[in-house]
Amino acid sequence: MNEEIRKQANQIFKRLGLREDEAIELFFKRTVAAGRMPFAASAETEKTKVKKKRMNERFAEWDAF
Repeated sequence: MNEEIRKQANQIFKRLGLREDEAIELFFKRTVAAGRMPFAASAETEKTKVKKKRMNERFAEWDAF
């Protein structure tokens, strides 16, 4: 683990009143509850966003029948 990132993260956890182990446990709980990473693991491209939008519009049209 990158120690500089860990140090910066621990400063944020401290500000939030959390220990490192509590923050990690919270991350695990949120991951399990969501059934996936609790945040976007990678940036979506504009092309992907357009595809998702079109697919959702088509599903909405099908649901209307």
